[in-house]
Amino acid sequence: MPEVIARVGVDLDPVDVADSVQTRWLRASLWPDQREQIVRLEAEMALAATDPPQLLRGDAVEALPNAIACVPAEALPVVITTWALSRFSLEDRLRFLHRLDEAATHRPVAWVSAEGVGVAPSIPTLGDRRASGHSIIGLALFDHSSLHAEAVGRCWARGRVMAWLA
Repeated sequence: MPEVIARVGVDLDPVDVADSVQTRWLRASLWPDQREQIVRLEAEMALAATDPPQLLRGDAVEALPNAIACVPAEALPVVITTWALSRFSLEDRLRFLHRLDEAATHRPVAWVSAEGVGVAPSIPTLGDRRASGHSIIGLALFDHSSLHAEAVGRCWARGRVMAWLA
């Protein structure tokens, strides 16, 4: 496994896990009977408090170049989206792709995605239909003016069940 030397998050309104008011609000957003999600949230908040990522406030598409610039020059920036692009308009998804391409004029940039079928621009859909109940796991490498994008798997139930492609 490659070493992760920088973690940068982008959010319109990031939660500060060191702020008890913000974490109390975050806990309150879960239903009390969702024990598994509560345990996962507590573990994620503990990890974020122990080794916090750098957080950038703003629109993901607009902040993407700044986020990539935060990654040291000797490292490969890997942008990860998990069920986020469906909240964007098609125009904004294409702008996201363009931003990745622009960032790759100076160094390679990788993009790992888990998005609904047909949501991630340039990631093949494998002939699957939209709203099919599963998502496509994609991998794209932007390097100067070239793009290599492929589907590497499918997943169901927000990644709880995965099938890797050969």
